[in-house]
Amino acid sequence: MTRQPTDAPAEDVQPRFRPYTAKAAEPWEELAHDRARCPVVRNSELNAVQVSTYEGVKEVLAGYQRFSNASGNIWPLKEPLPPEEQVLGWADQPIHTRQRKLLVKALSASRIRNMRAFSERLADDIVDELSARGSFEMYEDFAERMAAGHVCELLGIPESERAEYARAAKRMEELVTITMDGREEGGYGTELNEWLDHLSGMIHARRAAGPDSDDLITQLSFAQVDGDYFEAHEIARMIQLLNVAGIGTTIGAIGNSAYLLDRYPEQKARFLSDIEGLSLSLAAESLRFETPISGLWRTCSKPTRIGNIDVEPGEKAFALISAANHDPLVYDRPDEFIIERDWARLPQDLPFGQGIHFCLGMNMARMEMQVATAKMYRRLPNLRVRPGFEPELLPGAVLRRFETLEMVFDGPALPRTT
Repeated sequence: MTRQPTDAPAEDVQPRFRPYTAKAAEPWEELAHDRARCPVVRNSELNAVQVSTYEGVKEVLAGYQRFSNASGNIWPLKEPLPPEEQVLGWADQPIHTRQRKLLVKALSASRIRNMRAFSERLADDIVDELSARGSFEMYEDFAERMAAGHVCELLGIPESERAEYARAAKRMEELVTITMDGREEGGYGTELNEWLDHLSGMIHARRAAGPDSDDLITQLSFAQVDGDYFEAHEIARMIQLLNVAGIGTTIGAIGNSAYLLDRYPEQKARFLSDIEGLSLSLAAESLRFETPISGLWRTCSKPTRIGNIDVEPGEKAFALISAANHDPLVYDRPDEFIIERDWARLPQDLPFGQGIHFCLGMNMARMEMQVATAKMYRRLPNLRVRPGFEPELLPGAVLRRFETLEMVFDGPALPRTT
C-alpha cells in the first residue's frame, strides 16, 4: 500500500508528528520524516495507527469496508454511535447511503453556482462594514460571517433570524472544537441536544408550511427514500453536521489563504496581478498546502493490514491529510506554495476526503474561498497580516487554523462590484 523505509522497520522508527504536545507551525520536515521513514506507524500520542502517504491516506479514507466512520471521524469515540445518531461522516452503510442520496441533489454544483450572486453581495456587504476600520480580525469579522451567511442562505433562514442562528451555530462549532482537541467536553452533549430540539422545531414548521420552498430544510423535510420520510431529529443532525463542516472548516480555509499570501509575498504579488484569473487556483493550492483539516479518524472494523502493520477491530487509524498533500511522489516541489499549479494535470488533493465520504459541501467551500479572497484583496488596499503579529495554531490533531488572525489595510475600501 505504501512505501517502506529501507534502513529500519517502520515499528522501530518513532513518528515526529505530535499534534497535542508539539504542534508545529511549519510541520513539513517532520511530516516528510514520517512519510519517508514510517509511512504507517503506531503513534503513541494519537493512540492510533498513523498513515501519512498520499496513497495510504486515500486507501484508509476510501476503505469503508475495513474502516468505520460510526465511531467518529473528527474525534475518536470509544464505541460506535447508536444508529439513530449516525449521520453522513459519522455513519456507515446503509445509513450513510440513504442520507447521502438526498444531499447530493440538494448540494449540486448547479445549485451552488446559482448562489454565486448571493456570495458576491455578502462579501461586498462585509467589506463595506469593515471599510472604515483599517483593521479586522479575520475569523470573527469576516470568515465566520461569510461562512454562516452561506449556510443560512442554503437553509432558508429568514433574514430577521440569521444573526441569532449564526450565533448559535458558532457556539456549537466552538464546542466541537473544544472536544476535538482533547480539552474538556464543556457541556457539548447538553447544548447539542438543545440545539437539535430547536432545529427539529424548525423542521416541523417547514412541514406545516408545505413543500413549495426550495430551501434545504424544506427539501429534506419532504424528501422520501423508499417511500419513507426522514425523522425530524435525523434531519436535524444532518443540518448540525452541515453547520460544523460548512462553517468551521470554511473559516479555517479562508484564514489560511490570507496567511499564506502574506507568508509568500512573491505569490501574493502574482495573485494581485490577476485576482480574477487566479482565485480558483489559489483556493486549490491553499487547500493542498495548508488544509484546514489536517487529518481524519477511522476505526478498524475487521482484521486488516495497513502497510506492514496488522490492525485489529476497534483500533484507531489516523489518516494524515497534511502529509499526504505534501507527498513528493504526487506533487512537484510539495513544500512550496505555488498558486499556478496546473490542477487539470494533477491527482485530486485530499482536503475533502475520499470515496463515499467525499465532502458534499466541496463546491460551496471552494466558491466561498474564491469570492472571499477576490473581494478582500480587490477592495481593501494593501491588505496584510498585521506587522509583528504571530498567530498561534489551534491545538489538536484535526484542525490546522489559527486562534486569531489580525489583518490591516490602508485607507477606505475601493468601490464594490455588486
